[in-house]
Amino acid sequence: MSDFLLIHGAGQGAWSWGKVWGHMTAPAEHPPRLFLARQSVRVRAVDLPGHGADAANDVAMVDMSESVQTVARVAEQEDFRDFTLVGHELGGTVALLAAPELSIKPKRIILVGGIVPGNGRPPASVYPAPVGALIRLCRTLSAFSGRDIPVPIGAINRYWCRGLDNMQQAQTIGHFGPLPLRMLTHPVSLDLGNLPCPVTYVVLGNDRLITPSRQRAMAARIPNATAVELDAAHQVAVQRPRELAETLLAA
Repeated sequence: MSDFLLIHGAGQGAWSWGKVWGHMTAPAEHPPRLFLARQSVRVRAVDLPGHGADAANDVAMVDMSESVQTVARVAEQEDFRDFTLVGHELGGTVALLAAPELSIKPKRIILVGGIVPGNGRPPASVYPAPVGALIRLCRTLSAFSGRDIPVPIGAINRYWCRGLDNMQQAQTIGHFGPLPLRMLTHPVSLDLGNLPCPVTYVVLGNDRLITPSRQRAMAARIPNATAVELDAAHQVAVQRPRELAETLLAA
């Protein structure tokens, strides 16, 4: 059974995969029959530089190469050999860049509403215009103040928290950190025709941050990618963790 290396989206962290991790690693029977050999799957969620447990560092200045190096280091430390690389939103861009660089290539890449920017375009170019304007404002304020600028709660509610109940919304807002502005605004070049493994794209059908139509268009840019649809909003790992876990395991 394949192992999984999970990469979170912008402003988030390994915490965002917590419920998905639980569903992916839980025994099939409750209580489990202890005399049966357990088919275990290793699931490791990464904290990208400046995110999650590494949030003390200056996330605004983190670049793509640092994030790719972090993914490669975790894959090597965990001795992943037969594994799937999963990226949510901006983590999808990181996954596409990291896969060719890994000493042992993943057997599959799964993009969950993943950002696949046009060649030479920044990842933030796929966001709606108001979010793009917000990112430019945060970048200007960060440059003047020399510190990370938090995303306004109203914007998190509108674009990230659509479809969440009150508890899920509170969890997302409470953990949400400043955005990795350099990663979002610097141009990216992806060699989509020479990826080392097949790609599955999970289209989030109720996503307000990255529209489903844009997700389908990005999936279509990847040669021979398989697209599957999930009726979920942007924070699918918080909103529909069981369904997402089942989708990842079945890919």
